[in-house]
Amino acid sequence: MPKLDLIQAKSIKIEARNFHGDIKIQYAPVTHLEYPDSDVEVKTVWNSDNNSVIVYMDYEKGDFLSKFFSFSRTFHEVPVNLYINEEVSDFKLDLSAADLNIILNSTNVDVLSIKTSAGDLDIKGSPNSKYMEAFLVDTKAGDVTIDLEGTNIDEFKLKSAAGDFDIFNIKATKGEFSFASGDILIEDSKIDDLCMSMASGDISIKKSVITNAKIKTASGDILIDSLSKNFYCEIDSASADIELIVQGKDEINVVGAIKRFSSSIKSNVDLIQKSEVSSTPKGRILKVNVMSGDITIRGIELKEDPEKEGQYEAGTPRGDELLTAEEKKILELLKEEKISRSFAIELLEELGYSQEEAEKFLKDRGL
Repeated sequence: MPKLDLIQAKSIKIEARNFHGDIKIQYAPVTHLEYPDSDVEVKTVWNSDNNSVIVYMDYEKGDFLSKFFSFSRTFHEVPVNLYINEEVSDFKLDLSAADLNIILNSTNVDVLSIKTSAGDLDIKGSPNSKYMEAFLVDTKAGDVTIDLEGTNIDEFKLKSAAGDFDIFNIKATKGEFSFASGDILIEDSKIDDLCMSMASGDISIKKSVITNAKIKTASGDILIDSLSKNFYCEIDSASADIELIVQGKDEINVVGAIKRFSSSIKSNVDLIQKSEVSSTPKGRILKVNVMSGDITIRGIELKEDPEKEGQYEAGTPRGDELLTAEEKKILELLKEEKISRSFAIELLEELGYSQEEAEKFLKDRGL
């Protein structure tokens, strides 16, 4: 099996073309590369200090058509094993296609950058310092699983044309995600500033804390649990059902347009309608532009530390605490006998209820 010695490298970049790699990366005392396919051409370019290297890998074999038109060769599969020691801090991959399995345990990787056109990615473990300056993934197609065991990341950036992302156990100062198609799950994590853009796909952020969020999506449901006590959140969506769990039950300032009849907003905390917010907004602000879909907001009281598992209130609220402000007002006026029951039904129909649904709505509340 061909073996390439990279023992002096502190920064490694691999550029692989014209084959589909089955690439495994993990710690070893001596940094080196193994590739059992002798048809793969490998070249290295070192910097003047011999501590930074670019490894070029290319599969040159193939019929005339594949060479001339640059297709088909990417389906040739090549296993590649890269072992890195504690000296390697900067690691970049630029691949035509590859399935990646990366284990960061026992390493000191500070910057990890991955660019690939196709293939699934599985990245797990944590550097010794439990800190990374930058973690960047850019993939055209493929599912990605990331579990970083509580690693703190300054810059966490993900970009995908198609594929699902499952992300666990990260603590990011800045998270920037851009997806054309695919679902994203974030769990057991903390992100201070989240910016997310999606064409289609569901967003599920569970058992995680988000302080500032800007989310833009064309279609797909959104779940966030939870927004921090003094959050700022912008949501711009053409079609989405949105569920937000918010730390604390203080009032929330709502700015923006909820389109009547096509959308509704329900909350168990007071919502204060604002025309606009300052250029430097602070504290419990939800800015929304939703064409179609329902918004549910639930304020919760936390037991102790919101970042520890088991500290979130369980269960879904029942009864009338998630009614819209209009629904609550209709009930209030009817109970105070300021409007008739038939007029209450008419008002509910204006909100989008059918007559049968309005009758049941009142009957369920003893009216």
